[in-house]
Amino acid sequence: MLYISIQKSILTYGLALIAGILFWLLKLPLPWILGPVAGLVLLKFCWNYETTSHVSLRNVAFALLGIQIGLTFTTQTFALVVPYFIPYTLLSLVLISLSMFLAYLISRKTAIDISTSLIGSAPGGLSAMMAVSESLKANTVLVTIFHTIRLICVLFIIPFAATHWFYQSSSSIMNSNMQEESLWTIAIYGGVYFIAYFLKSRIPAALVIVPMLIIGLLQSIGTPLYEMPDLFFVAAQIMIGVHLGHSVSINDIVQAGKYCLLYFGLAIIIIAIGIALGFLLSGWTGMDLVTAVLSLAPGGLVEMALTAQAAGGQPAIVSSLQMIRLLTIVIILPIFYQKFLPKSA
Repeated sequence: MLYISIQKSILTYGLALIAGILFWLLKLPLPWILGPVAGLVLLKFCWNYETTSHVSLRNVAFALLGIQIGLTFTTQTFALVVPYFIPYTLLSLVLISLSMFLAYLISRKTAIDISTSLIGSAPGGLSAMMAVSESLKANTVLVTIFHTIRLICVLFIIPFAATHWFYQSSSSIMNSNMQEESLWTIAIYGGVYFIAYFLKSRIPAALVIVPMLIIGLLQSIGTPLYEMPDLFFVAAQIMIGVHLGHSVSINDIVQAGKYCLLYFGLAIIIIAIGIALGFLLSGWTGMDLVTAVLSLAPGGLVEMALTAQAAGGQPAIVSSLQMIRLLTIVIILPIFYQKFLPKSA
């Protein structure tokens, strides 16, 4: 049994690495995340192979990427985000409201109950929405599938659009901290991980947000942090790619049948609305276009921040604004669902 588990792990992570290298050679966006996702989905679809993903590796990977994003913060980052807070929050609420409205229309025209449709269309926060789905007796399998469809669409469309249509080479995309690197600060990274791990049940996406905020705060006050080699962050992205690819269940998607096409269409519409709102945010605030579009993209904080880094945007601002929407979704939407959905269902 142990031999089979080890063999499965070697094949899963080995194929993920090969797929990542292939995507990197082809110069595709987010190669170390999208490569593993595509490779594992093809493996399961073509050969019906059962992949594996280790939770401990995923947790470390999330923390590493949170640290990577935190290292892009500067002394000006928090001051830069403040003027964007109100415009961004208003446009985020527009995005969330439109996705809810379209999901409501779908529920009226199909046999999908309104709870499942609304919860399954929220632009972010899969784990939190699954918990809400369970509490409201919605169809959690369909909720998971609809979120998976949206996530895959965002991962493959937004990075491509950002790197090919909105790319700008003039922005600073990496941490420009020129202070002396200190090896001893590696201990800080270890401490940050344990803090995030113990808070993961209390704070949404704590394994990313806590390291990002702590490291970002230390960066902003001028603490000379050791910048780890890129190899660590490449490995972290591969592990996240494995987690995402492993999470996609071909059988569940097949069982969802025609509803997959409806929510695929919904995902495309929400992505288009997010891009349009990004243009509006850029014109409203003067924010550079790629940063504005990625901040409003209905995707994950980590993936959009990494895309900003690759596309010439400002990953620290993208991650900070995405965090605002994430907190809005996981704190406000569950309250809304619990108050109104039982009356509507």
